[in-house]
Amino acid sequence: MAFISFAAYSAFCYWVIFLDGATVLEGWKSFLLFDWFAASLTAQELKFYVGISWIGSLVLLLLAMFGGA
Repeated sequence: MAFISFAAYSAFCYWVIFLDGATVLEGWKSFLLFDWFAASLTAQELKFYVGISWIGSLVLLLLAMFGGA
């Protein structure tokens, strides 16, 4: 189940980082999806934030798959 959740989150992160997702989500929409401070982020900062969370979720997935968590 964790792999399916990560795959769905990866598709979302790919859309935000590499496609036009960050410009679509810029502003109040990012507040609804991410966090309260994300509403003030620019598109570039939002891409960075999503990229860091993507890497963090990959680490958690690897820990769960190989018996760490």
